[in-house]
Amino acid sequence: MKNKHLVLLFLLTLLIGLAVRRAPWQNATFFQTNLLRVDTAEVERIEIALPGQHGLVLMRNDAGWIAEQQDRSAKVPPDVVQRMLETLANLRSIRIVKTDQPDTLGFARANAIDIGVFYAHSPSERLSIGWESIENSQPATFVRLPRHGGIYLVQNQLRAVFSKTLIDFRNAAVIQLNTADVREFSIFGQNLDSLAFQKNDSTGNWESTMLTRMVTNDSIQQWLAKIARLKKLPFADLFDESHTNKTFFAQIDLGFSKQAEPLTLKIYRLEATNLPEEMPDTPLDGSQFAPFVLYFSQYPTNYFALSDTALLRQICDPF
Repeated sequence: MKNKHLVLLFLLTLLIGLAVRRAPWQNATFFQTNLLRVDTAEVERIEIALPGQHGLVLMRNDAGWIAEQQDRSAKVPPDVVQRMLETLANLRSIRIVKTDQPDTLGFARANAIDIGVFYAHSPSERLSIGWESIENSQPATFVRLPRHGGIYLVQNQLRAVFSKTLIDFRNAAVIQLNTADVREFSIFGQNLDSLAFQKNDSTGNWESTMLTRMVTNDSIQQWLAKIARLKKLPFADLFDESHTNKTFFAQIDLGFSKQAEPLTLKIYRLEATNLPEEMPDTPLDGSQFAPFVLYFSQYPTNYFALSDTALLRQICDPF
């Protein structure tokens, strides 16, 4: 009986060996397998560190995804995060890379993109993205996974997917405003005549709540259109909350229907003495030295630089 078992075991081993030799992957040029177990629904935060940049953090909240960098924030389009999550979930290994010089594959501090993925109820994942390459005429990228303790060549080119800064997520219109929905507004500030108006829905005109004065709706709409022109403004990276008291110039409050949140626009005027003593290491363009800085209540952690002084004065002194 033992001999029969041994013969059967021998035949079974032989058949398995023949099957393995004829299996499709024996003719493949590389072997593929997923490297990360990513439950996209469980991901709460993604941290991205680009060479020479401050860290970018993408966080999930009830309204979607928010990006934060250097105490500034912006909403992230859902498709951008979805592409990142799908890329991580489908990270497929082409081959393991053995090297004593990982820096030559793009893993030097000056080149690598470092990523951290954090979950609600699971351990975090970390990876570094090195140089992109071509393998068997297909796009590929070198990736280092500390938890795996190795470097892998993976499918597809990944650097563009994760090479993001906060500016990439900033909405082109720094203020979301439907001028037809405005029902009241007020303006006050340094060396400005304070104004407060409400729209009379019966006549369509605007009446002052401080003086006996009336302004046509056409005039108000032209003024509101100037506020709506505040688009594509760069971040004021040299400005923060510590400057607000000394540099306040004006404030404009817009009221809407009862269902809508009011909008506040604050304006700060900068002088050379308001600039920080220590400048950042990264290069600054001329917009950082603009004479005015704007704050919008729709983006409570952001400040924007404005160089168009003529437009600003028309907004602050409309009549």
